[in-house]
Amino acid sequence: MIKTNDSKKIYSVILTFLSIILFYFFEAIQFGYFNVLAPSLLKSGIYNHQQIAALSSAYMYGIIFGLFPVGLIDRFSMRKILLWSIFGSVIGAFLLFICEEYTLRLFARFVCGFFGGAFSFVGGIRLVALLFPSRFTFYLGLFLSAGTLGGLACLYPLLIAIEYFGVTSAMEIVAIFGLFVMVFNIFFLHPKEDLAAKSATTGSLKNWITIIKNTHNWLDCIMVILLDTPVSILGTLWGIVILMNIFHLSDVLSTSIMMAFFLGMMIGYPLCGMLADKFNDSKWIIFVGSFISLLMIVLMIFDHTLSVTALFLLFSGLGFFSSCQSLGFTWLTKNMRPDLIGRNSAFNSMLFMGTNGGFKQFSAYLLSLVPIIG
Repeated sequence: MIKTNDSKKIYSVILTFLSIILFYFFEAIQFGYFNVLAPSLLKSGIYNHQQIAALSSAYMYGIIFGLFPVGLIDRFSMRKILLWSIFGSVIGAFLLFICEEYTLRLFARFVCGFFGGAFSFVGGIRLVALLFPSRFTFYLGLFLSAGTLGGLACLYPLLIAIEYFGVTSAMEIVAIFGLFVMVFNIFFLHPKEDLAAKSATTGSLKNWITIIKNTHNWLDCIMVILLDTPVSILGTLWGIVILMNIFHLSDVLSTSIMMAFFLGMMIGYPLCGMLADKFNDSKWIIFVGSFISLLMIVLMIFDHTLSVTALFLLFSGLGFFSSCQSLGFTWLTKNMRPDLIGRNSAFNSMLFMGTNGGFKQFSAYLLSLVPIIG
């Protein structure tokens, strides 16, 4: 961790790390809870596949637009920027359950992504790089595990909330939790400022050109997109729908299997970071993880008679081995100058989220061709 004799500084680092983790955890809940909402919305006839996919994707499109100013993290106070982003995300979360019009809900999801989704991820990477430069890969894995824990939290607990209180009340609970996240960060988020954060305000265009011309950056982005998109579609949107209607499982069993998927990712993220730090080489980890993930996905595509036990093992294994994608974020950070980490992360995330959102809507189109909701 950070070597210091000052216990107050140690506590400050720990609480700051917990603060950004809590922010990312909250955003992961918002990012993925349509996986749980989708079956209820489809069965009730409130929305169709394309509308649900658009609501889910609106969050990512908000992230894309939010990433244009997120590079300011490199140049201004990180604490102020992150606190304002949490405030904006909480406002969007409350708008989502207050509004009943579909268009307004699309706008609310966009607001959540613009403020929360963009700044929690990029700000988190920047903050981890500042707090733990010597063990960045491991602590980045812990940070990403927090997002996976958010995915877990929005599955079975949210399903219970929907069954007892309804969809709207479940969204209200998430928004109220956002208030707690905002208060916690107000008191405990105190990131140390790097000299890069006070870097020269000129040469902005030149810096963007430097990022765009980095060939390694593009190749690493493509790798992360290929690894992340399939598991993102399963984990944050259609996983439960597919398990219920293709493998004919109950909503409770489907939710439990998706929880196993996220649990596998939670274990995989820090473990991949530890292995990469230990061997100082992560290429073989990504090769093994991606190859095994591909085999598991192919098996699920071609065999719809898999038992519940087999599905538990496959989904937990898919989550575990696909977590090797986290090492791609380490490469993306190390391939760029320290003073450009924020802007580089913003540029990469624009590519991730734009591609992810497009494939989600395309997947809705494919599902609409086959009437799987009976």
